[in-house]
Amino acid sequence: MKQNDYGIGVYSILTIIFFIALIFILALPQFYDLNQKEKTEQCIANMKEVKSAVEQYMRDRSEVFNGNTGDLIRTKYLKIANEECPENGIGDKYLIIVDDETLEINVICYNHKEFPGHTLDISK
Repeated sequence: MKQNDYGIGVYSILTIIFFIALIFILALPQFYDLNQKEKTEQCIANMKEVKSAVEQYMRDRSEVFNGNTGDLIRTKYLKIANEECPENGIGDKYLIIVDDETLEINVICYNHKEFPGHTLDISK
């Protein structure tokens, strides 16, 4: 193996270059948020699960739900992992609105203004 005047071989240089490239590739999604579509889909899935939990709560208890995701977790209708938007992380819980007359359930993401795709189509 050939070495230069400093004693560094070609394979050593290539290994260092590949290592730096690997770190860059692994860090790229963190810096540029390349998985935004995935987060949007996860947020919508979370909202559907919250809506389903509210429907189950109302069926089981025969009463209109007036609470938040914390209440659903305490009553074991919802898992902790699905209570918040994955976009901004901790504290972005969903707003649950139930119409007293029609019993229509609407789940709203607090980030829907910043991320327009974070809306749940209530017709589905």
